[in-house]
Amino acid sequence: MVVPMLVVAITGRSGVWERIAEFTAVGAGLAFNLCNVLIVSYNLVENPSALQPIPLFYTSIAIWSGNVLIFTLLYWLVDRGGPDARLNRAGRYPDFDFPVMDDDTENRIGWQPGIIDYLFLGFTTSTAFSPTEAMPKTARAKVLMMLQSTIALITIAVVAARTINILK
Repeated sequence: MVVPMLVVAITGRSGVWERIAEFTAVGAGLAFNLCNVLIVSYNLVENPSALQPIPLFYTSIAIWSGNVLIFTLLYWLVDRGGPDARLNRAGRYPDFDFPVMDDDTENRIGWQPGIIDYLFLGFTTSTAFSPTEAMPKTARAKVLMMLQSTIALITIAVVAARTINILK
């Protein structure tokens, strides 16, 4: 993870190395968050009496929040070739169909989704376990949304529910 970021920082070059550094950093965050989900889930099954409810509750909040932020960044990096491609209008086919893109009366010329649009997408996917505003159009967008919903569902259904059960 550090090597691609160092190459970009030292050389000042963007492009491929910058994209590798971005995806490496976000991928590492996703891997750490998945590990947290698996470790907590394993401990809930193997040694539930050793877990304290308050730290477990805070852990579930951290996992869920991390899930929202990590997938927000992933959606932002993936959609239409990433932020640089969107900025330069060189973006490919959109991965997500935002409503403003389909409404000619509200569609501003050259509208591009911003980080808040992707944050809303990440938040609603973790909350509703499904698309609410922006619909996924590509297979990779659908796979990312399924993965995010799965992590959120495990976090809420298993970890948070068990925490509430321990508290009573």
